[in-house]
Amino acid sequence: MSMIPPAGRLLLLPLLVLAACAAPPDLGTPPEADAPAATHGLDADELAALRGLGFPVLIPDDVGDFVLDGFEAETDGAYGSYTLDYRRADGACFELTGTNEGLGGPDWPLVSAPVRIASVGLATRVYEAADDPGATSAQVWGLGTVVSDIIMLDGTGILFISDTDGGCRPLPFEEGVALVGGLQPLPVGPARPPSTGGDLGVFAPAEDLMDTMNAGSSPSVAAEALADRLDAAEVQVEILSETSYEAVALVTALRLRDDSVRDERLRLTYAPYGDTWELVAAGRQVRCQPRRGVQEWHDGLCR
Repeated sequence: MSMIPPAGRLLLLPLLVLAACAAPPDLGTPPEADAPAATHGLDADELAALRGLGFPVLIPDDVGDFVLDGFEAETDGAYGSYTLDYRRADGACFELTGTNEGLGGPDWPLVSAPVRIASVGLATRVYEAADDPGATSAQVWGLGTVVSDIIMLDGTGILFISDTDGGCRPLPFEEGVALVGGLQPLPVGPARPPSTGGDLGVFAPAEDLMDTMNAGSSPSVAAEALADRLDAAEVQVEILSETSYEAVALVTALRLRDDSVRDERLRLTYAPYGDTWELVAAGRQVRCQPRRGVQEWHDGLCR
């Protein structure tokens, strides 16, 4: 399921009371930290992948009858993102996503309620789009969509959304408010590095690419426009991932007309703003000319 509407969109553990028994307590090996955390619907491997992202993550506390229907976590070592999709038997769905790259989207609907996320001491708002197809909020977000403000937590932007994407139906507004209010940090436990977005390694920040506006009607159109600026014998454009709130493109320039750099590849992250997709983050890797530095893809410089 996607987290932002088609026109441009750019996230809960009850206390378990154990009855005391007459027999002496079992003093064996204590359970792992993740064992009692089943109410968020994530298994130990998924929790470890989220911890391995290296930036703050919020997850639901108690998802009730919802089951995890989709899981993604990836990082290139500097930037990353995660997406959790939940679905219930009655067709209701919601999605929680977070990234340290930046999220974009249109203005929020007018109907809203303040929410406090007690676990991290943050205040936010949850919004509901109209059920009237002629209303602006319904045209932008979709009928009855329930969506949160972007929740900023130590450099991570986190968004909750429940809409009709993927054959789902939006949650009741009050239920969305409760889920957002119950968001919590990851429980303590082991971490492992998640996917590196195609195992491409670390990309150095390419701030120079942010100096010039790069946008288009779709991520591929925007990436092609940027690729046209590169002076190379061959330029390849590939969309690594795309949702309705974020897209990542890889632009590879081969045999650059440059004395120092032989090849260059750019990892470009786009977010929707109204009817266009705009570049919000960029990374660079290079392969150097013979005797001018490292011949393999790396995030350093050539001489």
